Amino acid sequence: MSNYDVIIIGAGPAGMSALLWCHSLALRGLMLERAPEPGGQMLQMFHQVSDYPGLPGLTGREMRDRFVEHLAELRLEWRGGCRIEELDLPSRSLVCDGERLTARGLVIATGARKRSLDVPGEERLATRGVSFSATRDHSLYAGRSVCVIGGGDSAIENCLILSRVCPQVTLIHRSDRFRAREEWLAAARSASNISFMPHHDVVSIEGQERVERIIVSDRRSGLLREIETDAVFIKIGIAPNTEQFAGRIGLDEAGYVVVDRRLRTSIDWVYAIGDVTAPVCLSVATAVGHGAIAIKDLKERIEGR
Repeated sequence: MSNYDVIIIGAGPAGMSALLWCHSLALRGLMLERAPEPGGQMLQMFHQVSDYPGLPGLTGREMRDRFVEHLAELRLEWRGGCRIEELDLPSRSLVCDGERLTARGLVIATGARKRSLDVPGEERLATRGVSFSATRDHSLYAGRSVCVIGGGDSAIENCLILSRVCPQVTLIHRSDRFRAREEWLAAARSASNISFMPHHDVVSIEGQERVERIIVSDRRSGLLREIETDAVFIKIGIAPNTEQFAGRIGLDEAGYVVVDRRLRTSIDWVYAIGDVTAPVCLSVATAVGHGAIAIKDLKERIEGR
């Protein structure tokens, strides 16, 4: 059995920040990650991150590399490819690859993932016309007609990126209200090759070897319509990685961990940080700040303050 002051589950920007703060506050910390490498959603950020102070012009992966270099310089302890076989939140105890680990405080930093449509054909045609990133995949569909699903910043940004190389981009959204910033919406509406299809849901994605068409349903009339397309870019937000915590800790209706302003959860000495808590602002900066807040509070509680 190995004992730590803090065990962090998840190695995205929130988890890496928490591990750094353990070092700064003289706490023995361990970060666990089920993937083979740290980074979380940073590894899916193919665009340049413009809103993180001091590191302009870096993609998410490049920024992740800087974070990992920092961990390595300080020789901080973390494990990739970790399979959590047992988990007891109240006792802050878990088994990772056959080894039991305990801690005075536990920090959940499991982040979130791209939300899927959960419609027929989506999984089967993944990487064969179903994509989650125009920044990464736009060149694959140059000269072709494509569809984008969603109504937020990411969806509109994807439309604008694709409109530079695709003759026709169709944006499909479940309502006529968009969460995207106004300047991006204005740019998309003024583009001659971007068309809007509000009040529609995608009910299936079809094709033999690759995407050939989608079937959409009009939310007002219920009528089905077939749209020929070479690709579908799904940008409908994120879903929290909290399946392993269901029934064990306080979650909201959407599955996010409920926390207070100190990032404390419904279980004493268990914290949650980053995207898994549904922060007001989804960003690397927010995740990093969460790591600092949680570990600072843990340190003060350990010292009896």
